[in-house]
Amino acid sequence: MVEEPWKAAKDVNALEASTSRPPVGRPLIISGDPLASLRYRGAAVSSNTALGRLLRESPRAIAELHEQEIALGIDVVRALTSATTTRALAPIGMAFRAAALTGTAVELATEAAGAATRRVAVAGILGHTAAAPMADRIAEDYAVHAARLAAAGCEILVACGFDPAQAACVAPAVARLARRAAVVSASTTQLATWALVELDGLGRTADGEGLEEVARGALDSGADALLFEVASVDLGLNVLRRLEGIAHEAQVGVLLSAEPAAGGSERFASAELCDAWAASAVRLIEAGARMLGGGTGTTLAHLGALAKMLRTTQRAPLLRRAL
Repeated sequence: MVEEPWKAAKDVNALEASTSRPPVGRPLIISGDPLASLRYRGAAVSSNTALGRLLRESPRAIAELHEQEIALGIDVVRALTSATTTRALAPIGMAFRAAALTGTAVELATEAAGAATRRVAVAGILGHTAAAPMADRIAEDYAVHAARLAAAGCEILVACGFDPAQAACVAPAVARLARRAAVVSASTTQLATWALVELDGLGRTADGEGLEEVARGALDSGADALLFEVASVDLGLNVLRRLEGIAHEAQVGVLLSAEPAAGGSERFASAELCDAWAASAVRLIEAGARMLGGGTGTTLAHLGALAKMLRTTQRAPLLRRAL
């Protein structure tokens, strides 16, 4: 039997990225908001629909984004597969290209990861489509997409159900069903399954589910790790504190959103804002976050600020502990 190339890798941290539980040492760094990052690079994208079109018409722009993210030191690159579901592509008449574009999105991420001098894992996004499936088709839609992501070569599936804005427009029971169906569909593939949950300022989901309840539901549905997207470092610290009791069951990570730049343009976020975001991210790492990434509004500039800060203050001692 031919051994998979990654099994010979010397980078223990990255090797662990493709398994169910991240390493005990330093945290894994995850890529940021793709829409914000692409706008930062000058692309005119504002939605998953536009992202699906960009995958079809300008795949090189996506490849360059992944290459830059990896150059900044991320351990897990997120393939842009929230834009490649049948329903997400339907508004632009490309629903029939869902399988092909899913493969393209994963291939672009995989090629960028493969060109790196260290081990980088590829995660597929299962959910976050702006067009919610019909209630009676939720499980089927997620199962189909999960199978496509696995076949395309993803190592991790990030299961997240509906986009928060969409979740607020449907019955709470339907939004919760979607979140659990995404996790179940992902775990059925036998790939590492990370449940991603966006929280409001009160630490609840858009459909009103509380932190501990949503965490327990994700674990019971098959999640190996939990990711929470938060708008502030204080909320992130609160999440880590409240979930200390489940540390023996799953690793907990945080995606920290960015403060909007003056004028509302992420492309021109100041160095001061990016440095402040990175400092907050480091606080979450010090508080025990096992995975740390960029939430809504984060760009390559934010990742760059974090990379610089970790390089000078955190990454070396954390890596020594990992080894």
